[in-house]
Amino acid sequence: FLLLQMDTGHDPTAEICDNQVDDTGNGRVDCDDESCERTMICREEIPGKVDVFVMSECPFALKGLSAMEKVLEAFQGELSFNVHYVATKDGDGFKALHGQSEVDENIRQLCAARHDPAGTKYMEYIWCRNKNIRSKEWEPCAEEAGMTVDTISTCAKGAEGKELLSEDIKIGHALGITASPTWLANNKHKFSGIDARTIQTNICKHN
Repeated sequence: FLLLQMDTGHDPTAEICDNQVDDTGNGRVDCDDESCERTMICREEIPGKVDVFVMSECPFALKGLSAMEKVLEAFQGELSFNVHYVATKDGDGFKALHGQSEVDENIRQLCAARHDPAGTKYMEYIWCRNKNIRSKEWEPCAEEAGMTVDTISTCAKGAEGKELLSEDIKIGHALGITASPTWLANNKHKFSGIDARTIQTNICKHN
């Protein structure tokens, strides 16, 4: 028995973002309407920007994120890279395909990124975790990455971590992204892939 996960968020009364008509009657047309701001068609082209949407315990995401070590090295600082997460709100908490442990790791990774202003350590944490993502012992990876365990723990267990994930998953929802990993080149060109060559080729295609 297979469970097919589908987006059922279509709103027939919402603004259509590319028909040059004020569908909602609020005086705002297409991308000027607040409901269209996050959609793919209204996103600004930003050269060198790469985003990936993942489930932190997804085996394909692990391969894709690990491949980014080679990709980032190849581009030598020319890319702006961000990791986002695929999950849904569930009451006061969240629901993820691989369970609560994945929700917890999503939050920890977001906390690691938030408390890494230079943006040089949190990927080291992720690459370390990807070697044994099912382990509950995440602290050694934080230490190996040169991050403060207490800072990540406080963030992940508190309101800050929940707020980070709550805001982050809105991005994927607005874009209709449910597959892990899903890549976004230059802020608006979607592609898939889990190996360094495929990822690099798609980045170069738009740059």
